[in-house]
Amino acid sequence: MNTSKNLSFLCGWGRFPCIEANVLDKVDFSKIFIPRAYGRSYGDEALYKNVYDTTGLNLFLNVDFEKECIEVQSGIQLQKILEFLLPRGYALPIVPGTSLISVGGAIANDIHGKSSKGVFGDFVEGFEIITPRDVYLCSKEKNSELFWGAIGSMGLLGVITKAKLKIVKASQYIRQNIIPTKGIDKAIELLETFDKDYEFSVCWIDAFTENALVMFGDYEYYEKLPLDLKFSFKAFKSKKTIDIPFVMPNFILNDINMKAYNVYYFTKMPKGESLVHYFDFFFPLDNIKNWNRLYGKRGFLQYQLVGPKEACLEVFDIIKSHKIYPYLVVLKRMKNASNRVFSFAKEGFTLALDFPVKDDVLKMLHKFDDVVVRYNGLIYMAKDSRLPKDVFWHIYKDQIKALLSLKAKYDENFILKSLMSERLL
Repeated sequence: MNTSKNLSFLCGWGRFPCIEANVLDKVDFSKIFIPRAYGRSYGDEALYKNVYDTTGLNLFLNVDFEKECIEVQSGIQLQKILEFLLPRGYALPIVPGTSLISVGGAIANDIHGKSSKGVFGDFVEGFEIITPRDVYLCSKEKNSELFWGAIGSMGLLGVITKAKLKIVKASQYIRQNIIPTKGIDKAIELLETFDKDYEFSVCWIDAFTENALVMFGDYEYYEKLPLDLKFSFKAFKSKKTIDIPFVMPNFILNDINMKAYNVYYFTKMPKGESLVHYFDFFFPLDNIKNWNRLYGKRGFLQYQLVGPKEACLEVFDIIKSHKIYPYLVVLKRMKNASNRVFSFAKEGFTLALDFPVKDDVLKMLHKFDDVVVRYNGLIYMAKDSRLPKDVFWHIYKDQIKALLSLKAKYDENFILKSLMSERLL
């Protein structure tokens, strides 16, 4: 039986690399493939010659506000869940920088965000997963080995088809406090000082000037909202205001333009306390549809590390010495995740850096790798498309061995494979 939808030209969100792939509309273990939803992982993690499209698995299955949990199919976008939950006073405990990813992708990458509560997998109650060996219902109590193994496994152990998630009381509004500063060292000090006082924190840094905006936030619950917002309590809706309709020429994003934009952004952002909508606080880039096209045909790379603050400071020193500046810099605190087989979550600071794909950038990233290795840090594989195999094995050695041990049990013939796993395992 032909299970193919069509041949498609696919890439990750970074648009590097891009390949022609056969898109499957059902799980077919006679083919080697990787599950894929909306293509929001940046690199080659969800790319292969065959991909199983999970976006058709997009239904709500159950919600229990008393027990504070929701059950959904794995291809549903977080945005759709939040559109349902927020007007009812609930949200997901952990969300990343975009609402346009699938639940399955969030589990497979154990995603993190601005919350101090942990990472996504900490709030997964259970899921159904189809492996080449069998179909399993997994939770902390049932098939727990596979439960903890699949969280963060990048889709390499099976296809998650549905999941039960914890939800928390929330508000559509965030009381935001933005503190301007200069220098990554000062930004780190502010995060260390005030992070414990807020539920959410993140820092934006202009790499050219080192101007920084350290942002903290807490839910502003209905009882505390001003009257005008109480009476206009609106449903959560995406507010995409700009669409990048095609891939821009490579020269559109350059150092001159980004310097000017960063000055504008630093100046226009409200300093001190203000009340902002949930969407604007958590997902500002979702307002620009297809923003990745701004980088042109060359695409872009995000290098995201986690480690001690000294590692972040050294990476910034390398950037300044090479005079090759990232166009977006985001700094956050990170906590350990327990019980995982494979996870990026580690105590320290996580630094994310966006660069256009260029030869000089790729060379500089090798120096970043050296810093990560020296400080016993990690690199986030959901954003990667270029990490050398020896570095990957050095930083993740024990986790890789544990993942491969599970793969031998549930997918001994390596049916589930991606360009990333082919490159690194």
